[in-house]
Amino acid sequence: MKRFEGRSVVVTGAGSGIGAASVKRLLDEGATVVAVDVTEAGINAAKAAASDSQQIHGAVLDVCDHAATVSTLADLRKKLGGLNGLINCAGITGEGNIVDTDPEKHRKIMAVNLDGTINMCQAFVRAVQHDTGPRAIVNISSGAGLLGVPNRLSYVASKFGISGITKSMAPELGPLGIRVNAVAPGMTRTPLIEYMMEDPAAVARINAKHPIGRIGNPEEIAAVIAFLLTDDASFMTGAVVSVDGGQTACL
Repeated sequence: MKRFEGRSVVVTGAGSGIGAASVKRLLDEGATVVAVDVTEAGINAAKAAASDSQQIHGAVLDVCDHAATVSTLADLRKKLGGLNGLINCAGITGEGNIVDTDPEKHRKIMAVNLDGTINMCQAFVRAVQHDTGPRAIVNISSGAGLLGVPNRLSYVASKFGISGITKSMAPELGPLGIRVNAVAPGMTRTPLIEYMMEDPAAVARINAKHPIGRIGNPEEIAAVIAFLLTDDASFMTGAVVSVDGGQTACL
């Protein structure tokens, strides 16, 4: 299917994990993709998925830098003649509970995950608010943005925040013709959790928490993200969609 022909989509965190899978899915479906990452190496990794260099553009950008996000999205809209979608995949994780969470570590997680998502959403809306045609945002929350998870205080706070801002933005953006939804992935095989996969006993415990019997693959999350950007999801806004193998259904 070529559901994205003639459409331009910005993907943050494009160099790996769900971001990279989303880039590939959109390219395969005909989109022009702007791969955003904090490093040039991440951009190059994303571009490797493109068979046509005209189909993909790169932008090195720190999503924590508000001014840079606003100017970059405005420039991209002008360059491409419009923007139709934004996928906010940039994110980091970290451990820590209420007793021992380091303040600097907490601020960094909140800055990248929550503030970075807000920055990109604001920059996108400012750039496209007066346009016509399909425009949609997909944020990346988490099962940890729906339920508490011990020893992940800052990560949980950031992901609950993403679920919340998604619902808050929906009534604001609906009159502008812009939809906004979030995906809440369960455990997904990305570089963020690769260290957990080194212990077979840990893998068995993790798999047992999923009714489907395994963790997810980035491509499975990207498929739902792509759906939320299409016209097939034209009546969806303000939703936080669990894509977690049933994990949160049984906790």
